[in-house]
Amino acid sequence: MDPLAIFLMLVAGSLVGLVSSFFGVGACFIMVPVMIYCFERFLNTPSYLAPLIAFGTNMAIVVPTAVSGVLRHKKELKARRISFPMKHYLSFAVPVGFGSFTGSLFAFLLFSSFRKEAGILLKTIFGLFCLFGAYRFMKAKPLKISELKPPSLIKHSLFGFASGILAHFIGIGGGIIYMPVLNTFLRIPVHLAVPVSLATMIIGSSIGAASFGFLGRLDQVLHPSDYPPLSWGWLNLVAFVCIGIPSVLMAQIGPKLAHKVSPKRFKILLAVVYIYIGFRLIIRGICQIQGIPPLIP
Repeated sequence: MDPLAIFLMLVAGSLVGLVSSFFGVGACFIMVPVMIYCFERFLNTPSYLAPLIAFGTNMAIVVPTAVSGVLRHKKELKARRISFPMKHYLSFAVPVGFGSFTGSLFAFLLFSSFRKEAGILLKTIFGLFCLFGAYRFMKAKPLKISELKPPSLIKHSLFGFASGILAHFIGIGGGIIYMPVLNTFLRIPVHLAVPVSLATMIIGSSIGAASFGFLGRLDQVLHPSDYPPLSWGWLNLVAFVCIGIPSVLMAQIGPKLAHKVSPKRFKILLAVVYIYIGFRLIIRGICQIQGIPPLIP
């Protein structure tokens, strides 16, 4: 692979680890565009296929990054004598796992029927959800950790299953969806929602990545020349290594910074991130449909 592509992925991986562990998201809005650019420019991957491989690889990278971030967050919580909300986590994350496979299967069926349109549709849906998440973060009142209530198994399970479907139908790690769901609908304070979101991504993204690899392999057998080297279905080993290693290392820094920010300011920062991601994906999707250069970086 071109040295420039490797450099871009290493830089992206460093940012992914920091942002992911700070905000409790997968940071796909950083690594997915970089991977799509590298696949298309340096490896001659078709534009309709590059997003699918980027999404699948993104989910695989999320797993070790999330593990690193969760371990650091638990250490920070312990120092403040705060317990990780295990019951809330399990009642939400286990259904996410089932939803992850379901969403991945839906994405494969859509791609099989509409190869060129699928990537654009997935990115646009993702962008719209990000704008909704930004609205909720700006509108909702910050919750105190002391206000955390016992989980409702039915409510947490339903939201978890639905979140897993949406996240892995779109092809992302899921944190960008889990965070507003955990904080807004399940009423988990933001500084606890972050580690719960990261821990949930370990389950959801593991299943999602495996599903994208297997289902993408079915297409790769039929169109092998469309896929970049060292790909297994919608997973690429080169991108996984170049982004994943610096991402795992930098995920140790984000939690330290996150626990120094007040809940109110934290929610504003999250909203800003979501607004940028949402508009970026929607506008770039429109530009792609119209066949014009992207108007937003």
